Amino acid sequence: MGVSILTLTYQRHWLLEEAIHSYLKQLDGFCENSEMVVINDSPLVKYEFEHPNVRIINLDERFSSVGKKLEWGFTQCKYDWIYRLDDDDLLSPWALKINEQYRNEYPDKEVLRDQKHYFFSHNKYQGLGDSINNGNCYHKNYIKRVGNIIDKSIGEDNWLTFHNGANMHIGDVGKYTMIYRWGMSVYHISGMGDRPNEEIYEITDRTNTESGIIKLHPHFKEEYWEQLPH
Repeated sequence: MGVSILTLTYQRHWLLEEAIHSYLKQLDGFCENSEMVVINDSPLVKYEFEHPNVRIINLDERFSSVGKKLEWGFTQCKYDWIYRLDDDDLLSPWALKINEQYRNEYPDKEVLRDQKHYFFSHNKYQGLGDSINNGNCYHKNYIKRVGNIIDKSIGEDNWLTFHNGANMHIGDVGKYTMIYRWGMSVYHISGMGDRPNEEIYEITDRTNTESGIIKLHPHFKEEYWEQLPH
């Protein structure tokens, strides 16, 4: 019973490199039952990175919304459990171990999530936070039961997680699986309000532009893990 880390990305490879690094740093003991799947739908840029546990899927056409991108991304994951990690967030040092514990103890649940996340603002730890995605992990049977995800770029996570009668486990073991990052002078779709998809896309295109083939070099630019409470 493994887990797929599903990461949607668009035009900010320097954040994606850190997200990938947060996964690779904790692979000891998990190499056989985990993967990271990165979905890039920018027609302007192709990301390249070779690792047996990381699959980067570059697409030539942009999805109509983040919701539809997420819906398609789920179909590309090979494991029954799928953990959602945005490209501007990170896994905590113990994320895979805690997630494995939840999956083993609650195999009958449809959604697994933490009660809290570690909140960072401009790469500095601020304390514990709570949001729609606190390291949400979905079972494929739940995704199939839900069916089509709403065609929106705001509120799709909320709709998927809380509006379909999920049999959910909310864990609180004192350590949490996700680092939620804010600031960093990049776009945050979750802070744009309930706008049409076209407006959201126009803002993201204006904020960050990159093109061509970019070879990724996963690494941390800050000491994120060292800032966490132990």
